Amino acid sequence: MDPDVIKTVAAYIALATPITVALANSAKLGMEWLKQRHTINEAKINQSHQITNHYLDRALDPNVSLAIRHQLLRFLATPDRGGSRLSAWAEAELGRIGGIVEETNLAVVKAESELQQAKNNAEVAAAEKKLAEAVRKQRSLLEPPSAPPISAAAIRAGLISEKDLSGLNMKGQDLSGASFVYKTLRGADFSDANLSGASLQGCDLRSASFEGATLKETTLYLADLRGADFSSAKIFKVNFRQARLEGANLCSAQLDDSEVLATYDDTTTWPEGFKPEERGAVHVHRSS
Repeated sequence: MDPDVIKTVAAYIALATPITVALANSAKLGMEWLKQRHTINEAKINQSHQITNHYLDRALDPNVSLAIRHQLLRFLATPDRGGSRLSAWAEAELGRIGGIVEETNLAVVKAESELQQAKNNAEVAAAEKKLAEAVRKQRSLLEPPSAPPISAAAIRAGLISEKDLSGLNMKGQDLSGASFVYKTLRGADFSDANLSGASLQGCDLRSASFEGATLKETTLYLADLRGADFSSAKIFKVNFRQARLEGANLCSAQLDDSEVLATYDDTTTWPEGFKPEERGAVHVHRSS
């Protein structure tokens, strides 16, 4: 090959090398920038989701005051770029709650106006009374709903939201049809209580007392009944499926027409002549 040609080719290669390196570095920097931008965007999205979920939890909490829920729903009702079902739901809730809040605020403004326009003592007294009532209602929106005391009636009505009711004393109470689903009721006293048709599904009832209680068509599915006392209990068509009866005392219980599809151990006591495995029970080694 001609020496001049070789020199020319070499010159082009020497010129192209820095350009290639520069392009490679530029591409590397571009990729790094895109990666950082993606990380930042992902962090923003996660933060937005956390805030939204927190606000949503608060907006759904019945213990949060109506006025606070109103503000949270107003935030959630603000549409995002793509629009969302959450926004649509929040908008509907805002319309429902917003009317109550705005009507109450309007009542205060109207009462203040009537007080300013009062012309005699009687009108002033009437306006002051009306304003006091409007302000009372307005302030009530900032207060969380008062929780009812724990009673048999409140439990039957489904008004008790607490999950942990350990040590609950419902001795002799009428709890027919009540729902305690997946609550913690360790050491609870249901002795002599009427639990007909009640659901205690998935409850932690360790060491609970059902002495003398009536359990007719009661649901104890998945309940933890280790160490529970059913002595003298009247048990009729009860769902014990997948319950735990290790250490439970059923020695004098009436188990009429109940399939005891639960686990038990050597410390479980049964009525005289009762054969648990014939009624579906499964023997297991003692566990804590």
